Amino acid sequence: MKNIIWNKWILAACLAGSCVSAGAQKMVKVSGVVYNISGNKKTPFSDIAVDVYAIKTVAEAKDLSKILNSNDPEKMMMLERESVTHTDENGYYEIIVPNNGALIFKAGLNEVVMEKVDHRMKIDVSIDDGQRLEGITVTATRTELKPEPKAPRLVGNQFMPYNTFDIPERMGNNYSRLIIQPYILDCTTNDTIAFAKPLVYDGKEYKLTQERRMGFNREMDPLTPFVIKDRHLSTDAMSIEWCDTIVVPYADHNYSCFANVGLEDYSGGYIKTFQISTCEAKRPMKFLDYFLAFESMKLEDYPERPQMEKRNTQDRISLNFEINSETLTDSEDNKKKLANLRSKLKSIADSPGAVIKEFHVIGTASPDGSYGRNKMLAEQRMKRIEKEITSILPPYTLERVYRNPQANVASWEEVVKLMERDGKTELATQTKEILNKHKDMMSQGRALKALPNYKSDIIPYLDELRTVNYQCVYEIYREPNEEEIMGLYAKNGANGVYTRYEYWRLFDLIKDEKELEIIYKKAYEASIATDAKRPWVLPANNLAVLYLKQGKIDTELLKPLIDRTVYITNYRRSNVDNSRMEIINPVEVVSNQLCMLIRKGDFEDASILAKMLPEEDKYELLKAYVWALGGYYQGGSTPEEVKRAKRTFETIRKSSPRNEMVMYLALENQEGDNQAERLLANFPENEAMTWYFKAIISARKGDSEFTNTSIYLAECFKRDKSLIPVAQNDGEFNEEIIEVALSMSDF
Repeated sequence: MKNIIWNKWILAACLAGSCVSAGAQKMVKVSGVVYNISGNKKTPFSDIAVDVYAIKTVAEAKDLSKILNSNDPEKMMMLERESVTHTDENGYYEIIVPNNGALIFKAGLNEVVMEKVDHRMKIDVSIDDGQRLEGITVTATRTELKPEPKAPRLVGNQFMPYNTFDIPERMGNNYSRLIIQPYILDCTTNDTIAFAKPLVYDGKEYKLTQERRMGFNREMDPLTPFVIKDRHLSTDAMSIEWCDTIVVPYADHNYSCFANVGLEDYSGGYIKTFQISTCEAKRPMKFLDYFLAFESMKLEDYPERPQMEKRNTQDRISLNFEINSETLTDSEDNKKKLANLRSKLKSIADSPGAVIKEFHVIGTASPDGSYGRNKMLAEQRMKRIEKEITSILPPYTLERVYRNPQANVASWEEVVKLMERDGKTELATQTKEILNKHKDMMSQGRALKALPNYKSDIIPYLDELRTVNYQCVYEIYREPNEEEIMGLYAKNGANGVYTRYEYWRLFDLIKDEKELEIIYKKAYEASIATDAKRPWVLPANNLAVLYLKQGKIDTELLKPLIDRTVYITNYRRSNVDNSRMEIINPVEVVSNQLCMLIRKGDFEDASILAKMLPEEDKYELLKAYVWALGGYYQGGSTPEEVKRAKRTFETIRKSSPRNEMVMYLALENQEGDNQAERLLANFPENEAMTWYFKAIISARKGDSEFTNTSIYLAECFKRDKSLIPVAQNDGEFNEEIIEVALSMSDF
């Protein structure tokens, strides 16, 4: 077998161009059939393989013919066997040779047949194999157990190893026991994952000898349930076909299967360990193209009730007065402000959750005129407004309010500030110069009144200064507003302690996803600390959505929010005293957990959750992904499972051209491979995956397609080097194919 593989490697390398000489010879692929004409019959060679040599020149071919005809073993060993192939079971061959070279055909000890290529691409030859000795049979006897590792199959979490244990003649006997204990290893961590069901074969006298010589109690034997009842161990050779399905934790890991094989009798025993499956598994669904839709919960669908809290707050208002008067200017703005002020104070006074703590009124007069007169005017304005406003408060409330009325006269410097506020820099500078020349308010006023622009430019600012301001400080139990919540967050950040309502508002107010992730997590953890049995679903679900977007996997986050004893989503259930309703298994939570499990590769668990999702079009594809990736797209033990498998296959097949290819290849049968090969005609030649699919289909046809499989993989690797490790871990291809493909892709 190794020579055949080696020669195929040489053939593949020649196809890639490595056998082309520096001259101008053109390489051609020649094929044909070698016929046996012994006994006046013309039939293709089938019982032996005919060696076919490709020689660069006719002269070299004549020299090689003499050596081959000599049948001298020493001379034969000196030959360079770089360009040689063998006929298959139908006498067919293919080989690369220069178009002006020659072919030599050698069948056993027969004389060679030489054919000049002469630009031909099909050459059939006939050889009389009558000289071959008949009736000689060489029999090889297996003397030890040595199973060759096979490529297992991995679909979802189902690991399916298989092998054949060929037990040699006289390895066992009638009074011995054979135990085969397969176990699974994770190729990444080298940890033992699981033990498969053991195989136990007893000789017909095993029980008797154990009882006689060792006082053996068969009822205490833990292996008794696993003894194969209808087949006994003996001195005869036996072949044991074995396969099993083991659920593994991670669908994206590689696994291998080993087996401890033990033989024991009354005198003792021995154990040997064999690797019976490779780490390179066949993964039919690894190229499935799927899209996961994540579902966030809307804040308005899960509102939180605010908790009333005591808060210190204050209000301010300004009222304007006529010149030299305690009368308010007759403006709509003044009327509206005064009415609002009375209403607000009355509302606070009447509210059971509010207490007025302080009330301050500050009366201000403009600086023009006599300071004494202005001061008195300010006091009059202050007292009038204070009396008018506080008259609406009940005596009980008014007695407990701290009041500190004030009256003052604005300075001319405040006029300058108002000018600068309005961008009147030149006017402000002119006014400053006058003020600097005069120190007291009266003389400053007289100097400014002398200006020609006094009435037009300065008096309007004096009107602004004739005001009464009030400040009311009160405590009130109320829900926090947006500004207060964001103010609290700005002060304390993610480390702050917030009420559930404040968290709920922050979910909407915070726009940065990194900050939002922290807040979601803190809110969820705070809810668990308060009531571990009823975690807060809103932040948990929306945190899961952020994780899914980022590629993070956390299947524990939503797990406490799913009740598997309730087999549906959005089930409404009342609590013990019927005081409130709660939603069990919100559909967003279940679908997001499903996405998490798909990402993790836990298709066993995912398939259970998929059954909870409602029969709606929006979830049809998601459920099909779960069942397809988990391997539930074929067969089934019940009519319901068969129907689901068929629907899954069709749903995925129709989702995209690539998925249609994947689903047919996943069938792993001739019909599926044929359909996949027909689909290849519609795939673009310049894409790496097209060539990878070609290589899979070719590899499944057997050793006869070794060369084509290598070429297809090489074309794939040239287009996308990232697929090299994928192929190296794919049980569809053996090491020799990968080596040849890698060497060909370097040219």
